[in-house]
Order: sequence, then C-alpha cells, then structure tokens
Amino acid sequence: MRSAIRVAASAAALALAGLSAPAPAYAEGVFVEVNPSTIQAGFQVAIRASCGDALNNAKVHSEAFGTVTVEPANAYLIAAATVPENKPPRGYSVKLTCPSRQTATTTLWVVGEHSSNHGPNTGGGFLAGDDGSTLIGAGAAAVGLGAGVALLARRRRTLPQG
Repeated sequence: MRSAIRVAASAAALALAGLSAPAPAYAEGVFVEVNPSTIQAGFQVAIRASCGDALNNAKVHSEAFGTVTVEPANAYLIAAATVPENKPPRGYSVKLTCPSRQTATTTLWVVGEHSSNHGPNTGGGFLAGDDGSTLIGAGAAAVGLGAGVALLARRRRTLPQG
C-alpha cells in the first residue's frame, strides 16, 4: 500500500513539474508502450507492442530494464520487465525493434522513493499530517463536557424546591 502511495505521489510530482506521461510511439502499425509509464525503481512494467502484426517475436530494449522479448498474445506483442531497485530516477528510452527492422520508441519515467510516512497535505486543516491524537483528545473532551452538562441538568430537576 505504501509503495502504491509513493508511486502515485512521485507521479503527481512529475506531472506538476511539467513531465507528462508520453504517448506511445505509432508508425504504420508499429508501436511500443509501457504501463505504467511512470514507475518507482524495483517494480515491474507491462510492455505492449506491435510490428504491424502479432505473428513474430520482437525485442524491446531500455537502459531501465535491459532487453526483453515481446511475444504474440491477443493481437499484440507483450512482455513484462522489472526495473532494478538501483536505477536512478530519470526518463529512459524504450525501443522496439521488429524482425522487419522497423522501430518504435517511447519513454519510461523512473521515479525515486518518496520517504515521507505521512499522507499528502490535502488541505484538510490542522489534522493533515497529524497522527490522530489531537482528534482523540478533542473527542474525549466533547464526551466529558456532554456528560457534565447532562449530570448538571439532571441534578437541577431532582433538587427539592424550597
């Protein structure tokens, strides 16, 4: 769960920095795409490609994960690759080379590990980033105050009138 949050936070940071996810490269039915296009090092990406047909294997190479063979499946060429944990954060070119020597390229963005243990500051006020102890204390104070008011109201009703 934390990894998913870290990846999402890093992806948001890249988007804010003006680095949008690249569109897959298409040329005459030849394309390659990675999903997700932004990933934290140490995780796996899915590769989907086409060489105009899905009859023969092809090669996909990137400095991010090395060389993998994409194989025919459901009208596409597919594979999976793991980005090693020690890959530095940056954009890596992903290049498809077809048996016909046609090529297509896209970019895989590797992001660094986000070290914060707190959730994002969502504008929720004073509790954003708090561990919840303030909320528990406020709740206990409200219950105590309510009990005190109820006890006082009950005592007033049961006191003998003089």
